[in-house]
Amino acid sequence: MRIVLDTSVIVSGLLSPHASPAQIVAAWREGRFVLLYNQEIYAEYADVLQRSWIHERLRGAPNRVADFLEAVRILGEEVVGFVSVHGEIRDPFDEMFLRCAQLGKADYLVSADKDLLSLGAFKNTLILSPGDFVGVLPAADTKG
Repeated sequence: MRIVLDTSVIVSGLLSPHASPAQIVAAWREGRFVLLYNQEIYAEYADVLQRSWIHERLRGAPNRVADFLEAVRILGEEVVGFVSVHGEIRDPFDEMFLRCAQLGKADYLVSADKDLLSLGAFKNTLILSPGDFVGVLPAADTKG
């Protein structure tokens, strides 16, 4: 299974250990799906995860952000190339997730963003909330 995770899922996954985004991040680290990212998404992850309020919340786990970003580079699959998705979504900032999903042939884009969720699907990619995506995760002993 090939998945794009928007930044809000990553942040929630790292900060809230019992929420569905944390289950998603854990499933990725267990190899239950391939995390797709492009340079725009990686830069967004890095920028948001470096914010002081996040570091304050993670002060008991000082290497958590650095470890996560390193894992994205090592375990994730970088998607390269460009495809125009201009006008496909209200917020142009969300276009990077649609581009990555399309070029990376993602099965799912997981997001808490209302603009992305309102699409329901984009090309061949289903767009689900974290809670809904947890229901379609493969079992721990299988890989997508």
